[in-house]
Amino acid sequence: MTALRPIRPLPLAGLTPATVGRELPELVWVDPTKLLIDATYQRNLSERSIRLIRRMVENFAWNRVKPLIGVRVDGAIHIIDGQHTGIAAATLKIPKVPVFVVAAGTVDERARAFVGHNTDRLVVSPFDIYQALLASGDEEATDVANVFKRAGVRIRQISPSSAISPGDTAAVGRVRGLVARRGVKDARRVLQCLVSAKRAPISSAEITAADHIICVERKAIELDVLAAAIRIDGTDGLLEAQAKAKKARSPIWKELASRWLQLLDRSAK
Repeated sequence: MTALRPIRPLPLAGLTPATVGRELPELVWVDPTKLLIDATYQRNLSERSIRLIRRMVENFAWNRVKPLIGVRVDGAIHIIDGQHTGIAAATLKIPKVPVFVVAAGTVDERARAFVGHNTDRLVVSPFDIYQALLASGDEEATDVANVFKRAGVRIRQISPSSAISPGDTAAVGRVRGLVARRGVKDARRVLQCLVSAKRAPISSAEITAADHIICVERKAIELDVLAAAIRIDGTDGLLEAQAKAKKARSPIWKELASRWLQLLDRSAK
């Protein structure tokens, strides 16, 4: 059954609502190569921008496109938000893109609008992305869900006040990367080990450390033996690894893997 939630106004106390102007925006379709970017307040393309544009060009679909936001200046349209979309469309030789033209008569107003468009938004979390992919029937997300289920891991959002049980984790992004890199079998073994170790919650650093030991350093390791070492080290070991990593400016998972390997070696002796 589809869960539908209607939009409703909120009773927001303690604030003064903005005055909504009567000058409504206009939706127009424009050749992307005719659009301009004002470098006074917009950044040049970075390596990250180029990577984003490459992904947009490779995966372009109209159902992923939001209208660009622009303003008319001396007969031309300056883009306030959406330059990456515009560049991707131009690269694909798309003849026209939708532009939402708003009123912003001065550079100051346009710069403030640019800041607003890039700050007045919620970043979609890896958890939300995973849930959306799973709902769409995405094969990779389905593999991840099966790994969680068979390993006995519960994926959830965790806050400081959350009641946490062994096997809980919020590290969905790390697990997705683990499944993509190692495959479902080894990913499941890594998570099963951490569940057996009673980790609560299972952190990203613990996943990477266990992965390194199981799939790189000690491929023949018995999971019960490693789980016992991790259980002995416990949360105190994780906190000590975090402190050492901060001091040494090294990844937490490396310090953690080193601790666990030392425990394994001492146990073997």
